[in-house]
Amino acid sequence: MENVRFEPQQLEDEPLGFEGIIGRHPSMEDIFEVIRRVAPTDATVLIAGESGTGKELVAAALHRLSARAGGRFVPVHCGAIPEELLESEMFGHERGAFTGAVASRLGRFKLADQGTIFLDEIGEMSPKLQVKLLRVLEDGRFESVGSVVTQQVDVRIIAATNRALDEAVTAKQFREDLFYRLRVVPIEMPPLRRRREDIPLLVQGTLAQLAEKGLPRFDVTPAALAALERYSWPGNVRELRNLLEHMVVLGRPERVIEVHDLPPHVIAAQESGEAQAAMPWQFGPAGIDFYREMEAIEDRIIAQALRLSGGNKKEAARLLRVNRTTLLEKLKRKRAQGGALAALLGAPRGTEVVGGQGWIEG
Repeated sequence: MENVRFEPQQLEDEPLGFEGIIGRHPSMEDIFEVIRRVAPTDATVLIAGESGTGKELVAAALHRLSARAGGRFVPVHCGAIPEELLESEMFGHERGAFTGAVASRLGRFKLADQGTIFLDEIGEMSPKLQVKLLRVLEDGRFESVGSVVTQQVDVRIIAATNRALDEAVTAKQFREDLFYRLRVVPIEMPPLRRRREDIPLLVQGTLAQLAEKGLPRFDVTPAALAALERYSWPGNVRELRNLLEHMVVLGRPERVIEVHDLPPHVIAAQESGEAQAAMPWQFGPAGIDFYREMEAIEDRIIAQALRLSGGNKKEAARLLRVNRTTLLEKLKRKRAQGGALAALLGAPRGTEVVGGQGWIEG
């Protein structure tokens, strides 16, 4: 089958999404419609979702489509700035307000005046700052650190979180009044594993964008694309983009991404899915030997963990989430019983024994 290629020009000819956000899944189409309707207003938006799902892209799109597009879009990562510095970062400080404050400094809210401020990971904000932020939401007023002079700003606030803020409210870790002021319009970003249909678009679009930046233009084989679709992507779109850039930068001269070029954990997900789809057991008139089949499944799982760990039993035990002693006891018993896994453990280098997995150091 022909490799998948996506020409950069197609990004303009065939829109892959909306405002730089790639996706055609119904959940994404719903989000695009919310952005269209909310962007022209000054409504506060709370974007929720796992890390890497594209929350900042949504915030930037809301800004670009608003009447504030001529002003600044100012992001603040509340979880990346130490708590003792976040207040100064957001609201500014006066000279001498604290040790090291050798000059006055404007905060992000002042910089975002007439524009939009994006408060990422808002759930990490301390209770003290939550109170100060609530006041800004109410009347646009605040004092910089070390000052008694009240400043006034006209700023649209968009916040994002990867935490369940409603649970944080119940646990008294986040102010309820602030939560409802931020959540005027909620947007929930779906994880990539819930919109796998968009993975080919994201792969193709990312490869084209990398080519536009001057990197080699890579194709991807259908088998490699299928493996990428099967993987669960805990890091979501960010993880996928980083992986593709890594493979393009360090890729082979043929400029084709094949299955064996993918990281072991992605390949493992593909092989696991194929094994499950194959259903190696068959129910005959007499049924099956349940315990023998379960033993075979256990053999396959252990063999996969040993292969991924390069034969390191401590690492294999970590992958299997069992104690190392538990794994050693199982391997000792399986060696004594014989069978496929025992043959794999004792096979010479280069021998393929269990499912083509190859030799595993004992």
